Amino acid sequence: MKKLALLLLLSLLLVSATHSLVVFTEVKANILKYEPTPAEQGRTVDIWLQFQNAGRVADTVTLRFDPEYPFSLPPGQPQEIDVGFVASTEDKVEKFTVLVDPEARNGDHTIKFLYKTSAGEQWTYLEAKIAVQTQNAVLIIDDYKIDPTPIKPGQTAEVTLTLKNAGVIGIKNVDVSLDLGDSFSTIGTGTKRRLPNIPAGETETIIFQIASDTSTQVKLYKLPLKLSYQDEKNKQYNETVQISTLINAEPEVSLIVDSTDFENKQKPGTVSLKVINKGIVDLKYVDIRLIKTEDYEILTPSNEAYVGNLDNDDFETVDFILKPLVKEPKLKLEITFKDPYNVDFTQQYDLPLRIITDNDLESRGSLLPVIIVLLIIIAGGIYWWKKKKTNKRR
Repeated sequence: MKKLALLLLLSLLLVSATHSLVVFTEVKANILKYEPTPAEQGRTVDIWLQFQNAGRVADTVTLRFDPEYPFSLPPGQPQEIDVGFVASTEDKVEKFTVLVDPEARNGDHTIKFLYKTSAGEQWTYLEAKIAVQTQNAVLIIDDYKIDPTPIKPGQTAEVTLTLKNAGVIGIKNVDVSLDLGDSFSTIGTGTKRRLPNIPAGETETIIFQIASDTSTQVKLYKLPLKLSYQDEKNKQYNETVQISTLINAEPEVSLIVDSTDFENKQKPGTVSLKVINKGIVDLKYVDIRLIKTEDYEILTPSNEAYVGNLDNDDFETVDFILKPLVKEPKLKLEITFKDPYNVDFTQQYDLPLRIITDNDLESRGSLLPVIIVLLIIIAGGIYWWKKKKTNKRR
């Protein structure tokens, strides 16, 4: 009987000891704070976790991060860390850094951790809410189109701007001002437009009608855009961005036979060609090439003549020596040049060559006195006839 009582006593003591181990090695965790508060998209946030040992036995703790959108691990931050020794009835604080996704929406997002003690194999979940809020509004020119492009001097064009709220909070009172300088002006729309609001992630379109001045130079122009808007907290933003437009026009080049110098129509002579820039753009690297055909023989050392730069409303002349092989030859010519933006152009011409010799001019000149005498005789006859008719009436 005594032995049975002793066994019962030992069993009770063993159960009590086991119960004490379970109860008095209990560790609990919670999030103490996080900074910055609120967290911001695209940036890291430091989280302080507090571990409390409510038991009577010291223990070591392991912490693991459970990545879930919009939180992830930044470079250099291990997913699992050893918190270390947590003494009985004491607290320990550990800092953990996570990264907030740049596209995260404003609001409260759940972050998840797991932890366990060396006394157990099971992980315990820790969940908490982290407030995410952008600190700055972002307005960008997502796209723009200018039609037509390029713009000719004196021509009108339509400027279409696509504005995007690239932030995660709404913006309002959006003013867009177009600074055109002296080379452009607006038509009908003015230089300033307003949008009441643009929700987060949304786009809006603004259209300006502009005209270039007739004296606008051919080049690339940068047009400043001033953006003014407010966020949901009435914080004011003022920014300046730029768009670009080209001023250009199609080259207008003319090539004519300016003069000829031939003794007769079968012998070699000089042909002077005039190249004229009739357009509004200056030309560069102008080169004229006389192409050999069966109509003539080229006698100049080179069949090319380099002109170089040719300003608008200007001309240059080049000479070629050739021998006609047919009665009515045609000159086959090719001009190459570049516009102000270094775009290559090639134009070809077929010019009839009318050869006028000194003999032709002399023969025409010898007829002039005869023509004058005939005109005088005709005029005198008309005068005599009218006078005679008048006398008869009297």
